Amino acid sequence: MPGIVFFGSPAFAAPSLESLAAAGLAPLLVVTQPDRPAGRGRRLAPTDVRRRAEELGLPVAVAEGFRDARLLRRLEELGPEFFVVVAFGLIFPQKVLEIPSLAPINVHASLLPAWRGASPVNMAVVNGDTVTGVSTMRMVKELDAGPVYLRRSVAIEPRETAGELAARLAVLGAQLLVETLRGILDEGLEPAAQPVEGVSYAPRLHKRDGLIPWGGDAVAVHNHIRGMNPWPGSHTSARGSILKVLEAEPARVAVAGAAPGTVLDVAGAAVVAACGKGAVRLLRLQAQGRRPQPAEEFLRGFKLAPGDLLGKDCDD
Repeated sequence: MPGIVFFGSPAFAAPSLESLAAAGLAPLLVVTQPDRPAGRGRRLAPTDVRRRAEELGLPVAVAEGFRDARLLRRLEELGPEFFVVVAFGLIFPQKVLEIPSLAPINVHASLLPAWRGASPVNMAVVNGDTVTGVSTMRMVKELDAGPVYLRRSVAIEPRETAGELAARLAVLGAQLLVETLRGILDEGLEPAAQPVEGVSYAPRLHKRDGLIPWGGDAVAVHNHIRGMNPWPGSHTSARGSILKVLEAEPARVAVAGAAPGTVLDVAGAAVVAACGKGAVRLLRLQAQGRRPQPAEEFLRGFKLAPGDLLGKDCDD
């Protein structure tokens, strides 16, 4: 059995770790990021990968970065054939990439060279892509630019959120990872250079990226709302309060020159708001300090009226 060191942190990486263990490829060591504050109480919580590794009885190392001499020494002493990296969240310097004797392998949630970077699932949804997938690549110093071993594509459903899509891609990526390792070990699988054409980038997201761009057309606003779900969360403002929008859809209504963000209707099971072109129906919302609610229920406790302008109080 080859020696593997696994690097990962969030829920997206957990299925890959599980698949390695189930395939008889359990890592010698699992490296993850430190515990972070989580939940309303902001108590420290371990990463999803750390929890799963401990459940599987695998040794775990917590890493703030690669300046930790003890971690580097441990990695070198293990003498692994492979590094497997799945949503770890840190950049690997060249000297670390050279530690495994066969390859440092990354599972990336896009069809490379599209959407290199930290938020490929979000950007595929925000961009309105209809197809995406996962790729396994040999890591190089340049971010997500290494040669690709295997790719698998999936269709993006019209109303699918980034969170829902990521869950599907995590499972697909886990399967592709095992297939890639088996291919290398059993068949001498070699990676192929990424095409020069079609390169796009998915930057790390911040809370401000969730601000709804009401000036876009209705489809773009709808894609933004589902692409920012669950993180960083699509949001706007109304009557001095911040509102999260968790679900929406393009609306077939006449806008008649209303300014982007104008509330057109609050009747029935949706809040209808004007966009730069067309309008959207806001189906699930969340006011500050409250739970997410269907629009009809939300409107019983939060007063909106036609003519209100969403987003006018947002300065981020």
